[in-house]
Amino acid sequence: MPVRVRALYTRFPHLGGHSGMRQLLRHLDPAACVVRPYAVSDGDADLPLPHPALRRWLRDRVQRRGMAWYKLSDLAAEARALGASVLRRTDVVHFLDAEHSAQYLPALLRKGRLNHVRTVGTYHQPPEALEGLLDRTVVACLDHVILVSPAQEPYFRELVPPERVEVVLYGVDTDFFRPGPPRRAESPFRCITAGHWLRDWKALRGVAERLASRRDIEFHIVTSRVTGLEGLRNVRTHRDVDDTTLVGLYQNADLLLLPLTQATANNTLLEGIACGLPVVSSDLPSIRAYLPGGEGLLVKDNHPGQLAEAVVHLKEDPGRRRDSARCARARAKELSWPRIAPHYERIYTRLQRRV
Repeated sequence: MPVRVRALYTRFPHLGGHSGMRQLLRHLDPAACVVRPYAVSDGDADLPLPHPALRRWLRDRVQRRGMAWYKLSDLAAEARALGASVLRRTDVVHFLDAEHSAQYLPALLRKGRLNHVRTVGTYHQPPEALEGLLDRTVVACLDHVILVSPAQEPYFRELVPPERVEVVLYGVDTDFFRPGPPRRAESPFRCITAGHWLRDWKALRGVAERLASRRDIEFHIVTSRVTGLEGLRNVRTHRDVDDTTLVGLYQNADLLLLPLTQATANNTLLEGIACGLPVVSSDLPSIRAYLPGGEGLLVKDNHPGQLAEAVVHLKEDPGRRRDSARCARARAKELSWPRIAPHYERIYTRLQRRV
């Protein structure tokens, strides 16, 4: 009998229709698990309350345990999942964005009379960012913790037994994010970055300033946030792009330039390599976990001068650039969601058998 999985995920406004953890749900084998997805707004809208004062009071109460990203919509989602558990309509509750959405239900299920339901939480943030985002007692109540980077393991192994912690690398939609037609040789060399979380905008500005005299190199940034690069002549910012525009920007670029302050998994990194872009990024353990081969060049400490040198090196060495592009696309295929999904299916099945 298939495992009945209730999957809760946060509906982030900045993520397109082919990005994010929810893509996993499209690739799970229905013979192994029946998934009931539940999208949670990143706010309070899913728990309408008539009085603003009551809303503020309740928001304050649910965040007193230190989970700054937990909103009233998350409370409503946990309440609905509890109802499904009471009615025995669920075998596994999976919090796809556990920093946001898991607070009360794991303890209620583990300590109450509903321990026939197992809970799973996938955590995305680096250890340095987790303080103030999670309650350690909540993590301890989960039946299984899934991490997206080996760099997270030491932190979580202090909170739960080793057999309840597992690293499953993040996936990417390689059918949608794919290489485009070859670019014309006379076109300017385009470096692209996207997103906003944990981006090192200061380092990126340093690169753009060092290469300002190079009219043959452009920098394209896809973000709705302030970056500090506004006003630079060789930088163009793209805001509020749709999915088709986003993939087109990747396909019309020559290089993914992604300096980061910290990292675990990264949608932009995966989407860029899926589009066959060689990478210049930060030399971090998590980035090496996702780029173990010749996918690009990694720079320690985000030194702007060294980042700029890496950009110029790949621009002026088309053979190396082609090799890195092939490696990047091959690595993305290894991390495609159809290859990642069976890991989750095995976790769900193993948890169901433990009931």
